[in-house]
Amino acid sequence: MKKSLLIYFLIPFFFSCAQNKNKAGDENSAAAKFKKEVIDLASNYVTGKFKGPVKTVTNDGIITIAENQNSYIINPSKIYTGFIDYDNIEDAIISIDYYHGQYLVLTEHLILINSENKLTLNRSIESDMKRLSIKDRVITAEVYTRSRNGPLANCSVCKEVVKYQFRQGELIRIEP
Repeated sequence: MKKSLLIYFLIPFFFSCAQNKNKAGDENSAAAKFKKEVIDLASNYVTGKFKGPVKTVTNDGIITIAENQNSYIINPSKIYTGFIDYDNIEDAIISIDYYHGQYLVLTEHLILINSENKLTLNRSIESDMKRLSIKDRVITAEVYTRSRNGPLANCSVCKEVVKYQFRQGELIRIEP
């Protein structure tokens, strides 16, 4: 009798644990699906820049699309998500690096606006922005004030934190 009572108690417990795991899995799969869509759109954007691109993917998901000595690197860890425009649908920014040989030439930041559950490329910004974040419809970035090729390229005082806001289809710099 005690064993059957224990079994009746444990069965609902296992079902509740399984249901919570499925809910967490659904949230993770939605986020993974969104990131995959961002990566696919960035890959298509980069592939269109070459005549005969060669695409390679590493085990950790980093994509390299190259032709001759020119290559773009798409790193999934450089996807930043949040609300950019004024709807309540999550948007994204992905940073992709352009190399000529072994030298980083520029970084492009693709601003992807999600409208009606479809991502579209709004614009590409070529800038040495780092540490991007999206919070409360404000994009915060660290920008270098000196050229990448100059002698003071990576000095700590040669950086500035800037904030941008998306208004009427344009990215506008706002003052803090």
